[in-house]
Amino acid sequence: MADPIAPRDMKDDPAPERAPFGAALKALLVETRSVMPAAGATGLSLVLVIAAMCFLASLALGAALSVSRATTDWTRDLSGALTVEIKPSPLMKPEDQTQAVLDLLHSTKGIVSARLLTNADTTALLEPWLGKGNVTEDLPLPRLIDVRIDPEAPPHFDSLSQNIADGVPGAEVDTHRQWQTELLHAARSAEWLAYAVLAVVAATMIAIVTFATRAGLSANREVVEVLHLTGARDKFIAAEVQRHFLHLGLRGGIIGLLLSVATFVALGAQGGASGIFMVPISGLRLEYYPALVGVPLAAALVAVVTARVTVLRTLHRLL
Repeated sequence: MADPIAPRDMKDDPAPERAPFGAALKALLVETRSVMPAAGATGLSLVLVIAAMCFLASLALGAALSVSRATTDWTRDLSGALTVEIKPSPLMKPEDQTQAVLDLLHSTKGIVSARLLTNADTTALLEPWLGKGNVTEDLPLPRLIDVRIDPEAPPHFDSLSQNIADGVPGAEVDTHRQWQTELLHAARSAEWLAYAVLAVVAATMIAIVTFATRAGLSANREVVEVLHLTGARDKFIAAEVQRHFLHLGLRGGIIGLLLSVATFVALGAQGGASGIFMVPISGLRLEYYPALVGVPLAAALVAVVTARVTVLRTLHRLL
């Protein structure tokens, strides 16, 4: 006679049934174990709204980080270089003009290197503005000298400009300071705009969670009253509600984060393969992606704090 408590062969056990994909997705997005309703204003619809808010917030944060990094790179490049433009002059031959400027630059302290750009280099600089193939040979092009300076001990720009203008007719120094100032102003404006978008998104999310919390409590007033009759305190109900919004905030935030990452990847691929952008776009840098993880965490925190404050205030009016 077989031992009644002998373990059964695991091969005889039926394979566990897998939940349909739709049911698994619904269980992932909707939290049902709460005093708040699983559907309606505090269910899947709120998850999608939070996902949209986090998507916009991630885009704004990524744009702000990218603009800040690009501004730093461009400012460093501009501050470490200047350009000497040599126009034709009846007082000197073009070759003599170029040699005189090079000699003066090489004798100036703080100049690391000075290189005369070829016609092909000048054409490559003008083609993004005039169009490829529009820079013809009969177009009068000035001679350009690319000058690299020592950022630790730069030369005196005003004195250098005056010496070149006095010693070589038709020569002019461009220190890029005007471009650098305009670039900094534009970059700062773009950064403040991105952070303003973040503030608007946060304020909008607070308003939405507040409305959803009040609507959920009003719709389930009888449930809340029963909980009070059984001895439940306001803090217990607030804890249940904030746990509910914690799940919603995290799920919506993760969805928004994934959408923003996909957007940045697609934007980088498009910018790298196309020449339609004025500035090359390589997508969001890898070191900035961890910063985006803070967006869903912040969204969950905002949802939890807003829900707790709202539910404690609302319970005093309902009961």
